[in-house]
Amino acid sequence: MKKKLLASLLAAAMAVTALTGCGSDGGATTGSTASTGSAAAEESAPAEEAAGEEAAAEDNGEAVELEFWAWWSSDARKPYIQQMVDDFNASQSKYHVNYVDIPFGDIFTKNIAQIAAGDPCDIMANSMEEVKFRAQEGQVEPLDAYLTDDVVGGFYEQYMESCTGDDGSVYALPFSVDTRVIYYNKDHFEEAGINPEDIQTWDDLWEAAHKLDVQDGDDYTRIGFLPVVGNGGVDTWLINANGGPCWFDEETTEPTVNSDVNKEAFAWVRSWIDYYGDSTYNEISAAFSSGMADPFASGVMSMVVHTSAYTAALAQTAPDLNYGVILLPEFKEGNGHTANGGGFVLEIPKGAKNPEGAYEFIKYATSYEVQDFLCTAMGDFSGRNDFTDESQFFQKPLVGDIAKALEETSTIIVPNSIKGYQDVINPIIDEGTLGIAPTDDVLDRAQQAFSDFKATHE
Repeated sequence: MKKKLLASLLAAAMAVTALTGCGSDGGATTGSTASTGSAAAEESAPAEEAAGEEAAAEDNGEAVELEFWAWWSSDARKPYIQQMVDDFNASQSKYHVNYVDIPFGDIFTKNIAQIAAGDPCDIMANSMEEVKFRAQEGQVEPLDAYLTDDVVGGFYEQYMESCTGDDGSVYALPFSVDTRVIYYNKDHFEEAGINPEDIQTWDDLWEAAHKLDVQDGDDYTRIGFLPVVGNGGVDTWLINANGGPCWFDEETTEPTVNSDVNKEAFAWVRSWIDYYGDSTYNEISAAFSSGMADPFASGVMSMVVHTSAYTAALAQTAPDLNYGVILLPEFKEGNGHTANGGGFVLEIPKGAKNPEGAYEFIKYATSYEVQDFLCTAMGDFSGRNDFTDESQFFQKPLVGDIAKALEETSTIIVPNSIKGYQDVINPIIDEGTLGIAPTDDVLDRAQQAFSDFKATHE
């Protein structure tokens, strides 16, 4: 990476460190936590109002204790999750939910182990993309006995489909979803004379990005864009180009890794790295990955692809940043603005002792009022289809613009018959991203590796 760009990143890292120090100096941590908790309490009014509308369980004496497992432990999220749990407990007296946050790297294996031991938690947060797999493996309880049409009808069809097993039973309800958009620095755009509405295709994005580049001699002090940093990967752009799954055919599950569209799109992705140089890409990518510095927040990058939840991070790291969002541009004109996205669900692990109580909590946590509260507080998006401009969440800046991307978001559900293929092709794809081998050759080899994998798993 050029020295001046690296210096800017280091300065940003020092600024983030300074902000962190202020939050923990001399016992300020307690004050900071109390302040966050207070914010949660102030914003919990919609959830508390919802409490009276939720079906109140009759008082049968001592409350049944339920465990809710998830991984949200940060100050930016845990207070609101805890507020939701507290509000549910206050809304009725039959069940008492305890929130247990377990590190993301441990929770899934621990969940499987507890199911195998016959002693699972009662409610589990989990990935939306693998509900079908967990259903097939007998790891989750079906919800059909408890579901009503009004509950099912409150979610986008695509997300309910993701929560439905191959046997037709529903095994989870959507808790949060995400999509991807391009965040852009409004001040940089104005300086360069760029209208964000003019960025409609990949060619437009390339042209705009390089108007935003700033160099001092041979050194970059600012770069316009890199497609595979932030929260975008090769698959983000290939899914955009294909308007859906890029590595396999949804109907036949046959590999489509080395299609003509993929070859053109992957070459385009690599061309950005070639333009700026491998060292620039490596430093920018490492800065995002480490969490120590955010090149977009610090002004080192003018645009970045990121998830819908990125607004919450920017509110903390760059509260004064003047930015906007645009949809991912079209591969070709008329191709669509498809973004890849996923989400998390709430489900009942197989063998849970009180599935009826677990469902009551899941229904509460995914209700309109509680989802409005959580989305407003944490910046996540909901899988519900009944949010309106009147909701508290949609009154927040940029939410309506980002929500447009949900309409063209593709949630890729891997068929159970080819689950695990990513572990085979991803290391090969990485060779093309890193420039170790030509992208066309990489896709041909990945196609063969996928075919071999599929042949041994049928």
